[in-house]
Amino acid sequence: MSGAASTFPRLIVVADRDYVADDERWLALIAEIAMHTASRPVAIQVRMKGASRAKAGVLAAHVRQVIPRGVPLLLNGEAALAARLGYSGVHWPEEDIPAARPSYPLAFRSAAVHSVEAARRAECAGADLAVFGAVYAPGSKPGTGAGAEALSAVARATALPVFAIGGIHPQHVAECLRAGAYGVAVVSGILGAPDVRAAVDLYQEILAIHAVPAAYPVREGGFR
Repeated sequence: MSGAASTFPRLIVVADRDYVADDERWLALIAEIAMHTASRPVAIQVRMKGASRAKAGVLAAHVRQVIPRGVPLLLNGEAALAARLGYSGVHWPEEDIPAARPSYPLAFRSAAVHSVEAARRAECAGADLAVFGAVYAPGSKPGTGAGAEALSAVARATALPVFAIGGIHPQHVAECLRAGAYGVAVVSGILGAPDVRAAVDLYQEILAIHAVPAAYPVREGGFR
């Protein structure tokens, strides 16, 4: 990981276009969250699974223009596109975890994982962090949760910082951290909140109360 930051934020806001279902509203939410988090330890992940490749490229470029450079910004999907647009990093869906670390000039590489085996593959691919879920029933799509014990198993099995995702409402944050999560990734708990800024503040306050110093060996400028 580059020297852009000494640690990765414990809160990832997953800006899911499909969840918002309106491009104008989605872009406005991202801009509002970005303005509020410019000086705070929050990362933003841009997710556009329902968009065509061409549409996703246009939207990703627009998002990059409105996000302050100090905010860690991850693009779900293509590392090449993320690098070309100047994103901070890429987030790989589990099926897209590469066999080896790509050479694109990105500071952060995140991977979605749903099992211990996938977490180990992400580690071998040079990921900097893993996002495990769904831990609880997701608020952004149908599904059930694997539970805190499954989260704990993954956190114990990898040296990567693990983020919990899937139904992570404020009341779940402490349990996820106790299970071994480094932080949380949130969709509906923030994008669906009546006041997104207040929601971001609440998650940060809870993380600050319950998080313990990261037990991950680090090199200068980031995670190991």
